[in-house]
Amino acid sequence: MTNLSRPLHSRRAVLVAAAVASFLLLSCQEGATAGGGPKAGSKVDFQLKTVDGRALGPKDFPGQVVVVDFWATWCGPCHLQAEILEPIYQDLKGRGVQFLAANVGEEPETVKSFLKTKPFPYPVLLDPKDSVASNLGVYALPTLLVVDTKGRVAYFQSGIADGDTLRQVIKKAGA
Repeated sequence: MTNLSRPLHSRRAVLVAAAVASFLLLSCQEGATAGGGPKAGSKVDFQLKTVDGRALGPKDFPGQVVVVDFWATWCGPCHLQAEILEPIYQDLKGRGVQFLAANVGEEPETVKSFLKTKPFPYPVLLDPKDSVASNLGVYALPTLLVVDTKGRVAYFQSGIADGDTLRQVIKKAGA
């Protein structure tokens, strides 16, 4: 049987699988210029306002591993990354790991409205002018930053990261 004589549902399944694979491999382009991001071992120091007005950043959690998820409400892969992060957060809650969700480029009202239907279990930071994200070299969403217990970059990667990889990175970072 040739490819042309295959049943329609088989070709459709292949197309759907290809679309899903593309979705998982790609990320939402955020618009900032590509930069490579902070190098492993370098220090990062920033603070952003939370949705409730507090200023938070990696330096506010000395001696802890800090996982920062850069995301946006309109970014489909970001929603998937958040679903991957939530069980890791639940497993590591209270065990020296702090999670932060840094929204990039959106107005606080947009983020707050989104959070009413899809809340995060950890603090949400606001970077409405994209200043911190741009300075760090975040050029696509989602992007994950993991800071080790000494305040150094242990991981910086755009696109979706799987749970097993994240657990290994967090463990190597000192958790």
